[in-house]
Amino acid sequence: MAQDIEMLAVEYEDNALFVKVDTDDEYEFAKDMQVRGLPTLYFFSPDQNKDAIRTEGLIPMDMIRNIIDNEL
Repeated sequence: MAQDIEMLAVEYEDNALFVKVDTDDEYEFAKDMQVRGLPTLYFFSPDQNKDAIRTEGLIPMDMIRNIIDNEL
């Protein structure tokens, strides 16, 4: 899935920021964000009135595209 995310980062480079966090190095951050399984993805909208979308586990690239294109 990491390669897929990297491809999406290039595809959406003008519209989205992708950040990878090493949960071993950033244990406290991962704990604060309630990361219990990997991969965990958070989608934050520039609209502060919208809640973040959180996914855990493998999800299809089309679902990620749909979230970016339609939910944010």
